[in-house]
Amino acid sequence: MINNYMGEIDNKLLYQLILGFFIGSIVATIVHEYGHFFTAKLLGYDARVSYAYTTWRNTIYHDFVDSLTRDERIKIRTNEYFPRKEEYAALMKRIKDENFLITLGGPLLTIIIGTAGFIFALVNRKSFNGETLLQKQWILLFTALFWLRETGNYVMELLFTVSRGRFPYGNDETILARYFEIDTWLISFVLAVIGFFVVLIIYKRFIPDESKTTFLLAGLVGGLGGYLLWLFLFGPIFMP
Repeated sequence: MINNYMGEIDNKLLYQLILGFFIGSIVATIVHEYGHFFTAKLLGYDARVSYAYTTWRNTIYHDFVDSLTRDERIKIRTNEYFPRKEEYAALMKRIKDENFLITLGGPLLTIIIGTAGFIFALVNRKSFNGETLLQKQWILLFTALFWLRETGNYVMELLFTVSRGRFPYGNDETILARYFEIDTWLISFVLAVIGFFVVLIIYKRFIPDESKTTFLLAGLVGGLGGYLLWLFLFGPIFMP
């Protein structure tokens, strides 16, 4: 054991939790992307998962667009009538709605898993009264900490806004907000606040007092390290 200004740190537990946060951040990212992937496949799209994003393609849409004549393409741009305009409008609405569902699939799966872990921890909260936690209890808490992704993403979005001077428009929550025609930042903010309180409850109620400092340090090192190493090193290698 060593001391620092924040209190005692359990070195053995620190290394274990760093590894846990490291693995957890990578697993949460992959699970998130598979939320997009499975939703796209259920809707009949061609989809592919990469280390930090998922792509999907609707062959019906592309076949229809390829069949448009030059004159029809001009009338679409100028919003003029042509015989297949209603068919085109219906297809575009369908694509918009399905893209919404596919975009929703990522954060929704993350939230469902995090919420399930959190509820299960609450139901079994009496078993967390010891000075140390069992491995299965830590695994349960890391499952609940899937919610941390929403808070972490919002912090990254704020940093992006400060550095670039504008709020990012390509993330899932922003796309969902545009679909509902509400403030761009609103969904990100609400989910970040919920995630913060979930993490706060886990920290105050489930982490033993003797492990709180170790937990915070491990979360900073392992969570941030796992995110950056997966995004810039391991991800492009293992899931290009």
